[in-house]
Amino acid sequence: MIGRTAELDELARVARSVTAGGAAVVLAGEAGIGKTRVVEEFSELARAEGFRQLRCTGLEGEGHAGFAGLHELLHPVLDEAEGLPERQRQSLFTAFGMADGPAPEGLLIGLAVLGLLEEVATRQRLLLVVEDVQWLDPSTAEVIRFLARRLSAAPILLLATVRTGAGDAEPAKSLPGIPLTLGPLSAADSALLLDSVASDLTPARRARILQEAGGNPLALREIAVALRERGPAPEVPLPPLLPTTRRLEQAFLAQTAALPAASRRLLLLAAAGGELALSDLVAAALQVGLGPEDLDPLERSGLVEVWRGRVRFSHGLLRSAVYGAASSIERADAHRVLAAVAQDPMRAAWHRAAAAGARDENIAAELEAAGMGAAQRGALAEAVNALERAAALSPEAAPRARRLAAVAELARQAGRTNDALGAVRQARPLATQPAVLVELAGTEIVNNLMSGLPSPSERGLVALARRLAGPAGDDHRAERIRLLWATAVQLALRPGGQHNAAEVMAELTKADPDLRDPLQLIGLALLDPLGYTSQARPRLETLLPPVLTEPRVLLSLGLAAETVQDLPTALAAFTAGRTHLQRSGALGDESHLLAWLACQRVLVGSLYEGVAEATMAERMATELGLPAVAAAAAASGALGLAWRGERTEAVAALARLGEQAPDALWTSTTARAAWASGHLALQQRSYRDAWLELRKVSADRTTALWALGDFTEAAIRSGKAESARRVLDGAERDAAWLRSADLDMLVQRCRGMLAAGSKAGAHFEAALERGREGLSALERARTQLAYGQWLRRERRAPDARDQLSAALYAFDEHGAEEWANQAAAELRAAGVLSARRPRTGRPGAGVLTPQELQIARLAADGLTNKEIADRIYLSHRTVGAHLYKIFPKLGITNRAQLREVMTDPGVPEGRA
Repeated sequence: MIGRTAELDELARVARSVTAGGAAVVLAGEAGIGKTRVVEEFSELARAEGFRQLRCTGLEGEGHAGFAGLHELLHPVLDEAEGLPERQRQSLFTAFGMADGPAPEGLLIGLAVLGLLEEVATRQRLLLVVEDVQWLDPSTAEVIRFLARRLSAAPILLLATVRTGAGDAEPAKSLPGIPLTLGPLSAADSALLLDSVASDLTPARRARILQEAGGNPLALREIAVALRERGPAPEVPLPPLLPTTRRLEQAFLAQTAALPAASRRLLLLAAAGGELALSDLVAAALQVGLGPEDLDPLERSGLVEVWRGRVRFSHGLLRSAVYGAASSIERADAHRVLAAVAQDPMRAAWHRAAAAGARDENIAAELEAAGMGAAQRGALAEAVNALERAAALSPEAAPRARRLAAVAELARQAGRTNDALGAVRQARPLATQPAVLVELAGTEIVNNLMSGLPSPSERGLVALARRLAGPAGDDHRAERIRLLWATAVQLALRPGGQHNAAEVMAELTKADPDLRDPLQLIGLALLDPLGYTSQARPRLETLLPPVLTEPRVLLSLGLAAETVQDLPTALAAFTAGRTHLQRSGALGDESHLLAWLACQRVLVGSLYEGVAEATMAERMATELGLPAVAAAAAASGALGLAWRGERTEAVAALARLGEQAPDALWTSTTARAAWASGHLALQQRSYRDAWLELRKVSADRTTALWALGDFTEAAIRSGKAESARRVLDGAERDAAWLRSADLDMLVQRCRGMLAAGSKAGAHFEAALERGREGLSALERARTQLAYGQWLRRERRAPDARDQLSAALYAFDEHGAEEWANQAAAELRAAGVLSARRPRTGRPGAGVLTPQELQIARLAADGLTNKEIADRIYLSHRTVGAHLYKIFPKLGITNRAQLREVMTDPGVPEGRA
């Protein structure tokens, strides 16, 4: 192949490396530079090396049908999809319209595709060829990007081609993989190629073509053909120098000039339709008096070919040249004809929209229906595009606003945060219906909170609520309460000032003074937990399912329960919300809930579950493009890792969190990160550093109460006891209102640490008494440790040994390694020679990563690889690969031994 030996050698080198793991290569270059030719040459080499091949091609103008390219890629192996995990299989078949079900999430579809391809690759190495990524339908392109990031566990080579040039550079940047760029041919190679296709040129024309083509192989061929069409006379003027794409388009158009008029019209129908099925093109031709015979000149000239029952252009530039050269009236007529024969509702709606010369409610409604159908299949990007066009075609303001509100929410779900905000801003001036206004506000709040963008103005939201109230004050009560509840959640995560909170509370109370709506109660508890504790705390637990089943409301219920220090209700609400979301497949909301649930797990001492769920939430949120959620998960994970004494991993989690812009973080995230950092410093006996870090926890009142024990200990040991007393006084006042056993325990423990003589002992005893009623097993162990230390200093060694032994056992039981070491040291000082409880775990039990621990626990519970894959969003082959690594780490050889090992109390909390 002329001039492309180096590129083929590099592809061959990458192919040789694809054995146990995979790779992705992005072959980029301008139109006509030879990408397809390189792919074909390499495909032959790969076939000879034993690769099986799957292919798809992006088609300009074919971005309306979601997952069309993906279906083309997977069609030969779809029969093997039956073996996928249930949720993944259902998601893939729903995306292809082969099954009915809830709208699938992109992550589940991506995992299904990865799992299917990994399965195929177990029998034969796999080459995936994806040409013209820039023209793939958006949903397929997103799956290809997902695959390119995840090809580490199977022998799969992804080779994707991307056009570069004006307007085409973005796909090349966004697609992960080894970059391989095709540049112009050298002067010698250009001359060699030109001579091979046009050896009879005059020297002048030969020089001009070489100059015009600029080393572009297609330009060398097509300009030579175009000039031959002009005749051999040297006096025929050549066109002026143009960009390569324009030169090629003109060269292609020159070839169409000699076609019969009927064939040229048929060519325009084909150009307007994209890669049409031959039957559809013939049906459209018959509508305008043409016939199949008019296709013959197009095929004979090489401009199009019929391949697998579809009509394909010889090059994408030919299609764009033909379409661009037609008048607007000719293009509209072509689309009208194609709409009449289209079998697919989405395609028909888009053709009618392309033919529309003015706003048309019927066409808008048709596009809206098609867009919602695409959303139901998980093709969110295509749904957004259809609804945007439907809104533009809407003659009236109200339906336009409603459709733009749908655009905003679908764009948010698709991770297109800026597009979501743009749709909100377009719709807001047009919207008059209360439900639409509230939907727009809710979408903006959730979009900005989860993506780290600035929050909407609370005053603006309150003003909207007042406007909805109307003169009588009781209009649209449900919509107002929902709007003010969403505003309260925003204020809980990103405080916007006491005045704003007071206004929101006033409007919430005014909406229904009897507080009959659960959203009212939740919102008021979030904004003023002390003021509403007497009303909120007894009622929050009663709101749990079956009363509340909406996951976002359950999330806010969990947040409200946290603010009033009701840990059991918070844990139950987060768990219930996560259960609902696992059934519905709303992965963005699930990652959000998991980040909060993980922190609750840590608080109650379930460090294994907390770290595993935080790791999973961070992975999901990162994959879904939700930086604020990923940061919250990282903070929860860092706190759990700090409690477990895993300093390196905790610092790494805090470093990932630190990569986010501070303004994008929730207040609780910042506070919990500071708590984790201070906790680590406290374990290392760096007391002043711990005190400095733990002072930052005060930014979030709820977290500050949880971290009260750490702050007090750091303050006392760094000579800042007076600051600890001031903070403790405030916490004690809060505890009197909140009536939380866990908070009372912390307050009494801190009083004991600050007191002298017998008063200290009384406070410690009171702390342990309250601790028996609470959930915080590790804080109870910390109380026993502090009490034991005091008893030893008071020379009450037998009593000290009782408390320290209980603390050591609890720390060991829950995997809090550093605190167990401190308890063991205190026991030795109290006269216990063998201060550590012997562990009974098998060899290697302490070396599993959080994800490995999660998989091992689920496998020990009897779940299959496919069930585990569905539960934690991995491919089932990846789960199997993890188990393959887990067995030797645990000193076992098969799955049957796993249950016995994982039920040992020392193993689940093993170090990562």
